Amino acid sequence: MSVKRRSKGERTRERILIAAIEVLALNGIKGTTHRAIASHAQLQLSLTTYYFKDIQELIHQAFKLNSERIISRADTILAAAFTLITKIEKKTLRKTAVKEDLCQQLSEMTAQHLIDNIKHQAISLAVEQLMLTEIQVTPALRLLAQEHELAQLAPYQQLCQFFNKVSPELDAKIMYTVFSQLQYGQLAKQVNIDTALIEQTTRRIIAWIMSLK
Repeated sequence: MSVKRRSKGERTRERILIAAIEVLALNGIKGTTHRAIASHAQLQLSLTTYYFKDIQELIHQAFKLNSERIISRADTILAAAFTLITKIEKKTLRKTAVKEDLCQQLSEMTAQHLIDNIKHQAISLAVEQLMLTEIQVTPALRLLAQEHELAQLAPYQQLCQFFNKVSPELDAKIMYTVFSQLQYGQLAKQVNIDTALIEQTTRRIIAWIMSLK
């Protein structure tokens, strides 16, 4: 099956959006202008205004692209978690020793994912955090932020349903919130990330979800 090649226009548009994401992380909303984005992307100013006449629409589309990338990365790690869980028979999963072993594997996998995000996806995380705080003053972003959260919560709910049939939605919300805040809280510590805190918190949350002490 042949892969459809993107046109030069599509590549330029994506280049502008990627530059906008990086400028948002560096400068915030107020510092994100057509001129700043064009300079960062090393493109002519006329190109950014040609593809995105309205700066607000450009910012909105940059937030949207960033959201899609974050969701894609989260889906990858959660798919790995599902594979790990479904390999174990339900009857076997009732045994405490088996659950303890699974909890340890899930905790290590999740903690490493969070640490990798902080180390290598700091810009993406910073822009996600900016989007979620900006909805207080920019109502147009609220729908996008809601869609972003729902898309991330869905696989968490699937995961939680393996261990809690009564309120997996609440468990998923707590897990998602804690993991998000763990990442945001470590963004300023690129050189000295508190990996012990991340590992301990991740283990505590997953053990709680699995009804382990």
